[in-house]
Amino acid sequence: MKRSPLVDIILRPVIITLAAVFFRMKVENRKNFPRGSLILAGNHISNWDPPFIAAAVPRAVHFMAKSSLFKTRLLSWFMHKLGAFPINRRSAVNSGALNKAIELVDRGAAVIIFPEGTRSRNGKMLPAKAGVGYVAHATGAPVQPFFMEGMDDPISTLLFKSRFKVTFGHVILPEVLEILYKQGGAKKSAEYILEKVREIKARKQIQGEERNIE
Repeated sequence: MKRSPLVDIILRPVIITLAAVFFRMKVENRKNFPRGSLILAGNHISNWDPPFIAAAVPRAVHFMAKSSLFKTRLLSWFMHKLGAFPINRRSAVNSGALNKAIELVDRGAAVIIFPEGTRSRNGKMLPAKAGVGYVAHATGAPVQPFFMEGMDDPISTLLFKSRFKVTFGHVILPEVLEILYKQGGAKKSAEYILEKVREIKARKQIQGEERNIE
């Protein structure tokens, strides 16, 4: 089932408006966003992440979603129209979800993959799983790392104590990931991708400390 263009015409503007008005979402480094086949990889802190990262990206995206969201025919239809496809988090190997991601990226789509495999319960990043490295190797696509903040505490955002933030890093070229893949397989390239996400987080923390000093 294909992603519906109505998502971009109707739903996307609604989410962007909600993000700006209620959550004061700030997006940094969105310039020079790659076209064509692309993997978006970042930290995962909340079930709110996919729709808001999708709102931050200036193009249509696809993403994995937990299989429980596809249990009924109506909900499954809706999720597919959003551009989602199921992943079974209890399975050690999600070959179906990974193959679907590869298929989409090979067709020139942008696909969101969370390298940690599941959301963090305390904000600390979990170890990288090999999936994103496998998809990057299979497709030869560049990877756009990103770091998200605030989605794990929407109440604080609504009370103006914080805000949703999405920061994009520098694109990771496929040649770099292929060298890493040859050295240590999909796991090594996945760890490198997640390290680039950590670097964005570290830069954000340093910038915050410098502002506090000023």
